[in-house]
Amino acid sequence: MRQAAIYRRTQYFIAKKFQLKYVGMILMLVSLTAVTCSYVIYYTMMLTMGDKLANVYPQGRLISIVNMVNFRILLSMLLVAPLAVVIGIYASHKIAGPIYRIEKFLGSMAGGDLSMSLTLRRNDELISLAGGINRVIDSVKATVNKEKAAIGSISISMESLRRLATSEPVNRAALDQALDKLNEEVSVLRSEVEKYKI
Repeated sequence: MRQAAIYRRTQYFIAKKFQLKYVGMILMLVSLTAVTCSYVIYYTMMLTMGDKLANVYPQGRLISIVNMVNFRILLSMLLVAPLAVVIGIYASHKIAGPIYRIEKFLGSMAGGDLSMSLTLRRNDELISLAGGINRVIDSVKATVNKEKAAIGSISISMESLRRLATSEPVNRAALDQALDKLNEEVSVLRSEVEKYKI
């Protein structure tokens, strides 16, 4: 049995479409939150302090203060956006990476490779799903091993039958006994196969 490989993160864009959609949602959420908070604070400040500021500052100075506040809000959003993108890519990789590994593993399994188990990194999401898939593959391995043993036993019984059938004189009792044994082995194989619902 081959050992499961240890996977280290080397590429952060695994499922680009999914990850870009995820990052887009994070950016939209951050932008919406920033715009809403800025608007509420800005609007509240202008309502409560607008008249007072208009009396203290000349109109030109007040407009430059408002423009400076607008510029700083925009600048802070532009500075936060790359951070949100990096966090989004990193967070989405913890989902996209395991999905990629699971798809690849299931493809190998569908191709008949039951020799490995599915391993994910310790901090990745979907570890419980990987555990469930490993339990399924362990069950399938056990069934395949029983079926292989039953097929091996049937082959031996068939060879024994062939020898008995071609021997002179034919021993009818020994032939019946070998046929009964073969029938039992076929029943064991049938019971292993019939537990699957198709």
